[in-house]
Amino acid sequence: MKELFVIEIEERAKIEIADAYDFYENRKKGLGEKFLKAVDGIIEYIKKAPEGFEEVRFHRQVPMKKFPYVILYEKVGHTIFIDAVFHTSRNPLNKPK
Repeated sequence: MKELFVIEIEERAKIEIADAYDFYENRKKGLGEKFLKAVDGIIEYIKKAPEGFEEVRFHRQVPMKKFPYVILYEKVGHTIFIDAVFHTSRNPLNKPK
């Protein structure tokens, strides 16, 4: 039987997602929705294979293909914490610890 994981999106990640949505939606109608769908798709993929991504500085991270972000997460028991949706142009030393 497959393990079932609960997803918890941390407040920081929620703010980053909302900011990115607003940015893309203001650039082109519908682009913000595409960003949200891409985030949702990655989260679903993480749920299926949470150990399948590289661990870098305390987090596992998944790069987004069509947007310049990485999704940082950690798995604790049966919970996956989405800690950040980090823009790749930012200093990597500023990623959450």
